[in-house]
Amino acid sequence: MPGLKRFPLTAFPVENHVAYKLHQHKDYAELVIVTGGSGNHLLEHESFPIARGDVFFIPLGVTHGYSDCKDLCLINIMFDPRGLQLPEAQLQQVPGYHALFTLEPALRAQQAFGGRLQVDDVALNHLQELVAPLNREILECKPGYEVASTALLCGIMVELARRYSALTAPMPQTLVRLSALLEWLEKNLEKPITVELLAEKAHMSRSTLGRCFRECFGVSPMSYVIELRVRKAEQLLRDGATQIRDVAQKVGIDDANYFARLFRKHTGLEPSAYRSRYRVSRIHSVA
Repeated sequence: MPGLKRFPLTAFPVENHVAYKLHQHKDYAELVIVTGGSGNHLLEHESFPIARGDVFFIPLGVTHGYSDCKDLCLINIMFDPRGLQLPEAQLQQVPGYHALFTLEPALRAQQAFGGRLQVDDVALNHLQELVAPLNREILECKPGYEVASTALLCGIMVELARRYSALTAPMPQTLVRLSALLEWLEKNLEKPITVELLAEKAHMSRSTLGRCFRECFGVSPMSYVIELRVRKAEQLLRDGATQIRDVAQKVGIDDANYFARLFRKHTGLEPSAYRSRYRVSRIHSVA
């Protein structure tokens, strides 16, 4: 997409969308708002009917396509989340954000698109009104268009996340509850965490919680917690100012020896070696 070379965000309407074979984009994600007509959205092993009012997100690297398009019209918002300075911490506080932009795409094949966002005509017209200034900013490229465009995208994402959290169907509500749990985990990694506590926070039974995590992430809830703790430890070690024993405590592991074994199992390195390697690579990149 040529426009994304200048700035990692673009938005445009597509009239009479044609069939498009399976493909993937490694450089940008897509937010799709269907404004008219109908068709099928293709994944590698599944296809799902789409029509006016459907809204869905296609993450980086996901193989997809379109078929059986009949007067299909849509809005494509394409962006590279790695290149935009999105306020992720703030966006994740919006109920429905994780559910719409992370969990629903991950579960799409398993739950037959039953968790997608669908909006009525009033909401669809409002979304089109929100996208119009984003399109103008990107086309006109006036001074400051980068920050203005990013702010407009964030506004659209917040609007969609709020609408997703208001859905009453069982699948979206399950994803929203799991989304709130993930946000809680990010803020409470230093605390003792058990499956019982996670199930309580998610308002689910242990079996339902386990099934949701396996479907979304391919691991058990506690395995996900461990992976999250290791990723957080990696971040703290890269920052360099925190003692390794304190890093362990900040991610909820009181035993420094156990923390070292766990970290080595997941990264292949001792915490001290990981920190040293990162320091060396950072020095070389500066040099």
